[in-house]
Amino acid sequence: MSDSQIILSALQLCLGGLCAFAAILLCAKKRSAGVICLLAFVLTSYARTVYQLLCDLGIVTDLKVALFGVPLLTLAFESVPPIFLLLALIIMIAKKK
Repeated sequence: MSDSQIILSALQLCLGGLCAFAAILLCAKKRSAGVICLLAFVLTSYARTVYQLLCDLGIVTDLKVALFGVPLLTLAFESVPPIFLLLALIIMIAKKK
């Protein structure tokens, strides 16, 4: 990894950790389905960042199990966070009415 990639990865990890911490604090203050889905979105997004970094460093390799040619774990980390965000937004919009 080059120096710029190391700095970018460190920045992503630090900011992702701060976002996860803030989301946990929000969830502790305000327990609703929308906030819990938002917390799940932030945590799975952070897990995706960590997983990508571990794959880039060669510590973790993709499983041989693939769906449509995409490794299953990579597919899960790419598709689950947006689903949680969508659920959070739908719940929060429906609650306002």
